[in-house]
Amino acid sequence: MIPTAQACPSSRILMLAIFLYAASSIKFFDRDPLSQQVGPQGPIQLGVLVFAALALFVSIHRHGRELVVPSSAKAFLAFGAVAAVSSLFSFYPLLSFAKGLAFLLVCGIAILASSAFRPAQVLKYLYYSFAIILAVELVVKFGGGFPLFDVDDYSGRARLSLFGLHPLLLGELSSITLLSGFLLSKRPPLYCQVFLLVMAIASGSRTGSTFLIVAVLAVLLASVPLHPPRLVSLYCCLGCVLMLLLLVGSQTNDRLSEEIASITRPLYGDTLSRDFPTLNGRTDVWDAAAPALAHSLLLGYGLGGARDVLVNHTSWDWVAGDAHNAFVELALGGGFPALLIFLLGWAGAVWRAWRLRGSLRVGTLVLYAYIAGFGIVAPDLTNLQALCTFLIITVDAMVGEEFAASRAQLLLASIAAASKEPLENPACT
Repeated sequence: MIPTAQACPSSRILMLAIFLYAASSIKFFDRDPLSQQVGPQGPIQLGVLVFAALALFVSIHRHGRELVVPSSAKAFLAFGAVAAVSSLFSFYPLLSFAKGLAFLLVCGIAILASSAFRPAQVLKYLYYSFAIILAVELVVKFGGGFPLFDVDDYSGRARLSLFGLHPLLLGELSSITLLSGFLLSKRPPLYCQVFLLVMAIASGSRTGSTFLIVAVLAVLLASVPLHPPRLVSLYCCLGCVLMLLLLVGSQTNDRLSEEIASITRPLYGDTLSRDFPTLNGRTDVWDAAAPALAHSLLLGYGLGGARDVLVNHTSWDWVAGDAHNAFVELALGGGFPALLIFLLGWAGAVWRAWRLRGSLRVGTLVLYAYIAGFGIVAPDLTNLQALCTFLIITVDAMVGEEFAASRAQLLLASIAAASKEPLENPACT
């Protein structure tokens, strides 16, 4: 059912709830990964999420709206419930339980917002909320005289970071926000898209930047009407040939290689050949997570509950606060059965998006592919207040709304066609 202007609550409620959710993803309190003191951030984040959920719930109840829960959301809620129970085995049960509760609240906010309002409207407010937050943080950092680029302790590279956002998180947030804008019927202004793209690249995430550029090119190429379809294949082949020539040329021509390196070295360094086999040290973290994964056959350790294993069993020059892999992190958080439930719910959302037609299909699949690809090197399904999980629920609701609208159009067309058919015996003789 598509909400009408009369049936929907005030959009100000949605704007407030989404902005509060977006602001809650910024971590303003830095602490030791193994500290038992969470400071004021934990209670404030939970309080903000509870307030946003209650505001949306009251609006739905007051306006008599029907609660629509996508099947992906049901799977994610089941995962969150199992992760909350698994917090009993965490190194800090209270913290893991609070994170599990926050995950459930995020899923609830996505469900309530998509039920009370059109999912596209939810996505629009989320896009501009994060764009405003990033712009304000950048202005404050620049105006306060703080250095824009910080040196990464592990890689030694200078990378853009903002208050409460590690460079990796900044790149992830900018990229996800940029890609979500492609799902809107009215594209955001070009300056917003360029701003987010620059922020993502300046964060210095090599994997994230590569995936983002490929995703943006895929969306742009799909939006260009090329006929016949063979032209699309031709352009893709030409692009691959040009990339291959560039790679070969950079390896055989020292001057060209130096010129390319001089451009990319400030942000991405010149140790790619050394970092690639270990994915910049991430395989070390995955090896350290192996004992904990072996004990996650039924239940896990709760969200963030295996952090002591990762910190104490990795190499001396790496302090891992998480598994640096979305799927390993989900398995550690809720166990392998909960991971399977989560993936099955997401697979259902992917299948529904695949059955769509038009630009929404392309944008949705590209967004899902980016989340899955970047999830290999970062826990993006639980990072940033489970932003990617929130997006999957919202986009899945948007896809369901599209199917409902298509079915309604087909029904109206069949009724109109039936009303025009002449009766076989109008006189009933």
